[in-house]
Amino acid sequence: MPSILSHSLPRRAVLRGLGATVALPFLEALQPKRALAAAAAAHPTRMGFLFFPNGVRPGHWKPEGEGRDFRFSPILKPLEEHRGDLTVLSQLYHANASGGDGHYAKSANWLTGGKVFRTTGHNVDVGGASIDQYYARKLGHLTKLPSLELGTEPVRNGVDLVVNFTRLYGSHISWRNANTPLPCEINPRLAFDRMFRSKTEDHDSLNDRRSVIDLVLDDAKSLRGRISSDDQRKLDEYLESVRSVERRIEHDLQRVSTGENLDPSVEQEVNRIEQRIEAMMSGQADPGNQLRFDHGEHVRIMMDLMVLAFWSDTTRVSTFMFGNDVSQKNFAFLDGVDGNHHSISHHENHDEQLGKYERINRWHAEQFAYMIERMKAIPEGDGTLLDHSMVMFGSSLNDGNRHSYDDLPLVLAGRGNGSVRPGRHVASPERTPLCNLYTSLLQGAGVETEGFGDSTGGLGLA
Repeated sequence: MPSILSHSLPRRAVLRGLGATVALPFLEALQPKRALAAAAAAHPTRMGFLFFPNGVRPGHWKPEGEGRDFRFSPILKPLEEHRGDLTVLSQLYHANASGGDGHYAKSANWLTGGKVFRTTGHNVDVGGASIDQYYARKLGHLTKLPSLELGTEPVRNGVDLVVNFTRLYGSHISWRNANTPLPCEINPRLAFDRMFRSKTEDHDSLNDRRSVIDLVLDDAKSLRGRISSDDQRKLDEYLESVRSVERRIEHDLQRVSTGENLDPSVEQEVNRIEQRIEAMMSGQADPGNQLRFDHGEHVRIMMDLMVLAFWSDTTRVSTFMFGNDVSQKNFAFLDGVDGNHHSISHHENHDEQLGKYERINRWHAEQFAYMIERMKAIPEGDGTLLDHSMVMFGSSLNDGNRHSYDDLPLVLAGRGNGSVRPGRHVASPERTPLCNLYTSLLQGAGVETEGFGDSTGGLGLA
């Protein structure tokens, strides 16, 4: 096997070990000296899309004031310390979400901008590819994974008889094309393995659960002897982050396997973990896996995996679903909340329900703040990983009770390598197409396009 420690270390250098491949973050040693200055100013632009279901409490999301002179709303208050890294967006409208039903015709096409075809079968159609896949089609060949789709809930099959829509629409926001959804990986171990483990002819890495860091340790030690002290520090921090996420995944899986505070029915699912891993590797993943991880830790592990994927340039675009649309996730782990998310979103203007609804919304904002903090803490060239990224956080509905789809709740984090000027509330004219935002994101990431979906132009984010 060729060593990464050749005379010239390429940008895509990796640490290798038996059954493991760990891509490296940006290090000075990975660039020819003549290209160091250019590399510092030309880090790849990453795109992330974080979806939470069921909308937001009316009147408690949108900030007061516009431009730089705005005040955070109650729901967005957890993001206030990151004010200078955020662009709060309002008045964006999704025209093709009209008609259909309350949810499915608005969530499945959240990133496509197209019209959802009403069906109770598998002949799904969302009008086109989603923006993440559009970006992956242009630049995905440059990374190990063209894109990464993550979530917390399994795909729901069958028909929602209340509205006569297939439930498949509520389980996907990423679409390779109008008819092909990309399912979320909800098992953090499988997502981790996809990023960092490999399978060779003489070794089945799935049978070796040693840490990937242990597997590539020899290569890492050799590399440390060839790089500067500053690069050594960066490498150590990165590898420790990989090991930390891996430990947390194994801890949560162990907690599941011991049945700690879990429904007894989970035991049979735990016994199928290894079978499901093998099925995934052979392209026959079982979408019925319903391991009941602690939801808060599950969400944060998935966010950490997305951050690691961006940091190591394993992929440059990723999506994450906090939950499927029409999610029945029970948020009783929050003080003062009982019942499932979807039911609470149908608050009927009752103060008690509105209070619970807002607590759930704030919890999602807190998780986004966690991810922003992680990305800001990772130096990259003369900036941070967040500076070189654009991460969108939002929902496909405004008020979940009315199923409204105008003035969508959206926040953008990061500077996109200078294509976004954050620290503002950008209030567009009423009913500005949502796809105007997507056009601006693509153009800011260096993708030549005159438009996306039903866009009529860009938003002027710079």
